[in-house]
Amino acid sequence: MDESQIRELEEKVKRLKMIQYLTIAMNETQDPQELLILMLDKSIAITGADSGSIMLKDSFSKQLRFVVFRGLDENVVNTVQINIGDGLTGIVCQDGIPRLINDVSMDPVYISVKKDIQSELAVPLAVHGKVLGVLNVDSTRKNAFTEDDLELLHTIANQAAQILIRSRLTMELERRVRQQELLIDISQAIEKVHDFKTVFDIVMKKLEDNFGILRGMLVMFEAEDFTQLSVVTAFNITDEEMSRGIYKVGEGVVGKVVETAKAISIPDINHDPSFLNRMQIRRDKNVSISFIAVPIRLEGMVLGVLTVERPFENIAILQDDENMLTLVANAISNKVKLVRRISEEKESLVQENLSLKKELIRNYNLQNIIGKNQRMQEVFDLVDMVADSSSSILILGESGTGKELIAKALHYNSSRRDKPFVSINCASIPENLLESELFGYKKGAFTGANTDKKGKFQVANTGTIFLDEIGDMPLYLQAKLLRVLQEREIEPVGSETKTPVDIRVISATNKQLDKLVKGGEFREDLYYRLNVVEIHVPALRERKDDIPLLVHHFIQKYTERDGKKVDGITQEALMLLQSYQWPGNVRELENVVERAVLLCRTRLIEIMNLPSFLAGSDEIPDIQISKWVDNFVKNLSNSGVLYQRVIGHIEKELITKALIYNNRNKVKTSEYLGINRNTLRSKMEEYGIRM
Repeated sequence: MDESQIRELEEKVKRLKMIQYLTIAMNETQDPQELLILMLDKSIAITGADSGSIMLKDSFSKQLRFVVFRGLDENVVNTVQINIGDGLTGIVCQDGIPRLINDVSMDPVYISVKKDIQSELAVPLAVHGKVLGVLNVDSTRKNAFTEDDLELLHTIANQAAQILIRSRLTMELERRVRQQELLIDISQAIEKVHDFKTVFDIVMKKLEDNFGILRGMLVMFEAEDFTQLSVVTAFNITDEEMSRGIYKVGEGVVGKVVETAKAISIPDINHDPSFLNRMQIRRDKNVSISFIAVPIRLEGMVLGVLTVERPFENIAILQDDENMLTLVANAISNKVKLVRRISEEKESLVQENLSLKKELIRNYNLQNIIGKNQRMQEVFDLVDMVADSSSSILILGESGTGKELIAKALHYNSSRRDKPFVSINCASIPENLLESELFGYKKGAFTGANTDKKGKFQVANTGTIFLDEIGDMPLYLQAKLLRVLQEREIEPVGSETKTPVDIRVISATNKQLDKLVKGGEFREDLYYRLNVVEIHVPALRERKDDIPLLVHHFIQKYTERDGKKVDGITQEALMLLQSYQWPGNVRELENVVERAVLLCRTRLIEIMNLPSFLAGSDEIPDIQISKWVDNFVKNLSNSGVLYQRVIGHIEKELITKALIYNNRNKVKTSEYLGINRNTLRSKMEEYGIRM
């Protein structure tokens, strides 16, 4: 084997190691942005490129946007607009076929983002044929890339696409589960209601509570004129505004829905000419508000239109909302004559809900829970050991540490994973209502009990019930809960019969139950029933090495939610976050990062974007001292007197503040500072302090 063959073999081994390295990295981190950066850097390194970028589709504008780039001018990146289908990158995004150009001057469609680029290689980021974006690398040399480079980048791009899909999957699945559960809830709520107004009010209230809709209206044909529609009832719209809601068939969005019998969704009604705003409702022009209008049909005829407005998030969610609202409209239209059909649809939704919950199992895998800290790894190991058992688990930890996340991991990694997971916070429900919430009640059990109601234990039957803040449960209920755990039977309020339940109990608290037991505030026998296995979730201050991972995860979460272009956080800001004690734990950290993303005006979160209380402790973060001293060090005029000026600045400020604090009494001040009065007097003269 000659030397060239050896080099070629070594190069192939290097490439294989690169793919192996990226595969391992993908499975060891939860931050997609960090991995995209890693993949781009390694792609540039392995191909010998001079620059490169990763661009993703913007579903709203039909353009590609830069999310990661290297070796390119940021000003150029921010100004260049590449439409899907335009230029090399746009074409690769459009048809999903990798392309290699070793002389860009020969390509008539090439769009330059850097003057000296001679060669470019672009591959699609695609999953199951769906293109999410493009990974490309550039070189200032002609004939810089090979087919082997193209094959390698294609493999890397496929991994990048999987990362992006994985980060979005959990949120999408949970949203869909909530949609299906809401539809089931609506179907049950309106099952015995046959009045359009009442049905509409029920639907709008539930949509507001679960999906934050801003407005809604029901538009129907007028009794004597089947060419004209008017608003018959509305949500969050005044009577005066409703009176202006008159539409002809084919007129505006509402009229077009009636004419075509098809739903219409508008991403932003503030910038869509087809939206008439006939009712002259005042809206914030700076906020993108989506408008969804679906036909209400019965036996092939359009009876009217159901509409809602809500803040725009993205096209995929808008389409999901349209599908959900279409099902709601069907439920409304079928109220009068099609009760049987509603029941069938409800059963279908239940099955779909169960199917979606099965898909969620993968997303509550322990590998998807953020935490590299040794304490968290011990928690994960324990969860893995006890997940597939029926034993009761007690999760201990401060508020905001993620106890419910651990409870879900226990459930979705057990044989009960496709059964219900029901959570109830024992501290958030009034004491007089908690018993009926847990065990249900019979009709007539008390004033207002007009129908039977299942309790959480019955809803969770065959699955898992999570009793959060169990330490706040009143003593009389502790006794009833103990009987349920012993007998595996529940007795609804007002019932004389018991109902068997097959259920696993996971409980959690931020209190020290052993101390409550000693103080007689918690039953000892119940404590041992609940505490078969104890899992302690560490506070965030005990796992500060996880803060960078958590911060990057939350940045990704809220940039995607709010459409912000924030790539990460400065080292100084991250160090400030790591210096704080986080009494509110991960929940508090998430709130801080969410706020920082909203306030950030650049690509990176800086200290100025963080709350002032983070630096308000007695301990001054090292990074603040470092930056202050750095200003003195970099000032050349301080050469030779640097030490004297830094120490002098601190001494003068300290003495001045101490004098003010002690009402300018020099005797008290010297004692307060712990120095001699003559020394104090000398320092005051030296620094010109007159008090």
